Amino acid sequence: MSKFHIRFNTKHNGNTALVWRIFQDGTEHLASDVKIFSPLYTETTVEHGETKWNVACNGRIIWDGTVAIITNEQD
Repeated sequence: MSKFHIRFNTKHNGNTALVWRIFQDGTEHLASDVKIFSPLYTETTVEHGETKWNVACNGRIIWDGTVAIITNEQD
């Protein structure tokens, strides 16, 4: 299972198609929507000296086009 941090992309530059930032074990992905089927908790991270507030969860990600689906169910 991976750890995910999810937050709104405040620097989307008018691109309303990909407004969610999803960090999977530190690697960033962009999504149009996020569906989460895993317990959530809040967690802060620090990027370039700036504190960021995230919702976080553990699980695996499945992509349906640009929609990220995060679940903690096993195959």
